[in-house]
Amino acid sequence: MNAIVHPSQAPAQVEADRAQSIGERSIASKFLYETPRQAELWLKVHELFAPPADLAQTYHQAATTLGARWPHANGTLIALGCGGGEKDLAVLRALPQDTRFVPTDVSEPLVLKAAQAVPATPLVFDLATADDLPEFLDKHVSPNRIFTFFGILPNFAPNEILPQLQALLKPEDRLLLSANLAPNGIKPVLPQYDNAPTREWLAEFPRTHGAGEGKVKIKLETDGLLERIAAHFHFTEPCIMSANGEPFDFQTGDALRLFVSYRYTLQSLAETLTPHDIVIEDTFLSANGEEGVFLCVLQ
Repeated sequence: MNAIVHPSQAPAQVEADRAQSIGERSIASKFLYETPRQAELWLKVHELFAPPADLAQTYHQAATTLGARWPHANGTLIALGCGGGEKDLAVLRALPQDTRFVPTDVSEPLVLKAAQAVPATPLVFDLATADDLPEFLDKHVSPNRIFTFFGILPNFAPNEILPQLQALLKPEDRLLLSANLAPNGIKPVLPQYDNAPTREWLAEFPRTHGAGEGKVKIKLETDGLLERIAAHFHFTEPCIMSANGEPFDFQTGDALRLFVSYRYTLQSLAETLTPHDIVIEDTFLSANGEEGVFLCVLQ
């Protein structure tokens, strides 16, 4: 099976984006899942530090509720940033049998993994940067659309990703969105990120781009009223990283941002979505309150 690749993930564009990320010292999240080795390391992290088993029930409740309300005998489930696709496939099983499955991701290895379980139309594109995705999707999906948006919102500043999501949605669509929550503050969840397997996964990008010696450090940050966990690679020796034929000099003590994970409260999430006309219709929370799945529509 081959994936259909959008120009936003064409080799020349990817290399230009890679150079821009290194030059800005802030690595786009798509470069953390790019290679088979990175996908393998990420899947290991997900297996070791995924939220507790009750979370599967949370997604099941959301999928069942959506399936009961879905008025169509067919349609298309479009999994945005599907990763390995496990959660999206759980939603698919709650929908009518004739529902088509369209897994999408920036990582071709991951999107092909998600497409192994059922007949699918795998698409590879960069949701964060592509400016013609509504037209691109219309070529490959049928009406009666459900979007899943699992695990993406935490890894972007809201004003970077939500306009892109809003542009895809139509009032008749349905959206299942997940968010990482911090009901007791952000510090209790830090160990989910500040651990050796996560640092190994994050270090793979600088390691394979000539970064030399350094350490991945995890810390808490604020972005306006929102809190996030951030990971930076701190250089312990001078080096030259390279991408797209361009050299980038780094000195001892410099830092390269690799990753962010935003944490929301129920109130801050609703307030973050409102400017983009995305309205929460129903909420499904894990038992510990640290993750939620939200059934949404475009207002």
